[in-house]
Amino acid sequence: MMKTIFKNLSLLAVLAVLTAGCASKAMEPEHRPKLGVAQNSDGIVTFAITTHPGYTYAIYYEDPKAKVWKLVPDCGSIKGSGEQVEIKKKFNNRGPLPAFTVRHTKIN
Repeated sequence: MMKTIFKNLSLLAVLAVLTAGCASKAMEPEHRPKLGVAQNSDGIVTFAITTHPGYTYAIYYEDPKAKVWKLVPDCGSIKGSGEQVEIKKKFNNRGPLPAFTVRHTKIN
């Protein structure tokens, strides 16, 4: 019984030493784009993206039936300029808008 307790305490001590020096820091992306979405009464949706040079952007919407993210047509290769980019698209104005997100890729 004493041997088992000693063994468990030894394992805990080793784990404490190993994890104490291995504190990891969350990696923050160097650029996190912001997406603004507004819709008028005609069903025209305006997307506004904060962009940075050296990145490309794509806007996706969540298909409410399939529960998957799909690319908004013609919004898959938006080049970052350092300025805010606005894009207008027609969506169904008879119901609520789906969820939107923007994804970005650094150009090498």
